[in-house]
Amino acid sequence: MDVLYIGGLAVFAALTYALIAGCEKLMQYRRADQGGKGARS
Repeated sequence: MDVLYIGGLAVFAALTYALIAGCEKLMQYRRADQGGKGARS
């Protein structure tokens, strides 16, 4: 039971991290699409 709980927690953490990273990347692309005002690169 503990293994399932820890495994589920790890999967949930990985999905959450991927979601946050994806959102940040999307925001960077959106900023670049808007003319690049204040864009770092």
